Amino acid sequence: FFAYTIYLGAGEQGSRGAGEQLASESSSPSVSSLPSSSIHSPIHPSTQWAALELLQALGFRVNPNRQLCQSAEDVQNYYDQWATRRLQLSYLTDGVVVKLNDFALQQQLGFTQKFPRWAVALKYPAEEVPTLLESVSFQVGRTGAVTPVAELRPVQLAGTTVARATLHNADRLAELDIHQGDTIIVRKAGEIIPEVVRVLAELRPENAIKVTMPTHCPQCASALVKPDDEAVTRCINSSCPAIVQGAIIHWARRDALDIEGLGEKWVKQLVEQGLVHSVADLYSLTEADLEPLDRMGKRLAEKLVGAIAASKARPWPSVLYALGLRHVGTVNAKTLAQHFPTVDALAAASPEEIATVHTIGPEIAQAVAQWFEVPANQTLIDRLRQAGLQLAADEDQAQAAEAGALGGKTFVLTGTLPTLTRPEATALIEAAGGKVTSSVSKATGYLVAGEKAGSKLTKAEGLGIVILSEADLLALIGQD
Repeated sequence: FFAYTIYLGAGEQGSRGAGEQLASESSSPSVSSLPSSSIHSPIHPSTQWAALELLQALGFRVNPNRQLCQSAEDVQNYYDQWATRRLQLSYLTDGVVVKLNDFALQQQLGFTQKFPRWAVALKYPAEEVPTLLESVSFQVGRTGAVTPVAELRPVQLAGTTVARATLHNADRLAELDIHQGDTIIVRKAGEIIPEVVRVLAELRPENAIKVTMPTHCPQCASALVKPDDEAVTRCINSSCPAIVQGAIIHWARRDALDIEGLGEKWVKQLVEQGLVHSVADLYSLTEADLEPLDRMGKRLAEKLVGAIAASKARPWPSVLYALGLRHVGTVNAKTLAQHFPTVDALAAASPEEIATVHTIGPEIAQAVAQWFEVPANQTLIDRLRQAGLQLAADEDQAQAAEAGALGGKTFVLTGTLPTLTRPEATALIEAAGGKVTSSVSKATGYLVAGEKAGSKLTKAEGLGIVILSEADLLALIGQD
């Protein structure tokens, strides 16, 4: 059987929790004084337990409640014992962390794209507390999604004061059968987001009014729509102030148009003052328009106008992502921009044509095609074109990329590369004309595999795909 190293995991509010290795103020002993029985090598311990012992001997703070278990039954017993004992600790916890002890076994098991296969977090049930529902508000997001939010009598929950909790959507409202003035049970979903678990109907006040979704948008009074195949209720008025505000905040993001200084507080004022009704209005703002805003001033106004003007140089994929089409994130925006080098080409494509693009499925294709069918969105594109935004790929760059060493080739990255991060490797491949996707398929040309490559490597080998190291990739590009 395997040996396991186990210790309590701190929650997001925990202070000096499990696994933290903070330097102690006490003096550290010499390595030669360490007990040889517990450490295979003073410099290179071979187990998790030995590493923790070494760190403690060197003066680092490690969790004193750790335990070396010899079986899965021991792990279960430890988990059960600390279900209540953890409440007496000086920091918050949300579970127990279990790791295979032997480093060699850890290395054999490796990682998935994001997580180790040799460690697992065993979570305890989330803390639940009762409180009073004082009212329900309805928030409108960037995509027009209307979310009911429970406004609560403030209550202590998992180390913080909670006064609001999500009610998700109309279906969840109906399921809870929630009424004004109800006593409800609240917990933190994933130990982070407060949510309503259930209603204590037996404590309901007489003649309490049932809470239902509004029929009209709380921000603009437009009729709300709930498609039969969706749980979300939406406002579809593109001029809705809440949608406009969310769209502009998204537009200004670093990975979109990267408008430095255009934060949420300025966007809110711009919308409230009626200075902008869509992202296109940003490009007609002047310093005189901005200076009267609260705490703006001449200097900030100059900088913001300059930052907005500079965003016109952002490339077509960034503009496509910034438009905020449903299901189109940065990766899908790059993929679509590569296949449709102009906004006109994308707007003219049918859902079937869009769905032929690798990694773009029917749902995404339908959402993209529907977006371009909306007259208000067509007007927006015309205004952005007039403002000088990049709605087409740079022909020189596109031709240079296509003629590059990796022109037309598809790559997948897996594992940890020696010197390049994933974004750096992706940028190199795309600059040389290649395309990077997230999943291995028959269409994949090369798999670039680093240390601790996972299941993608196995699948690529099974499909006979060429496996490259970082050095091989650089040589292929011509940067060896």
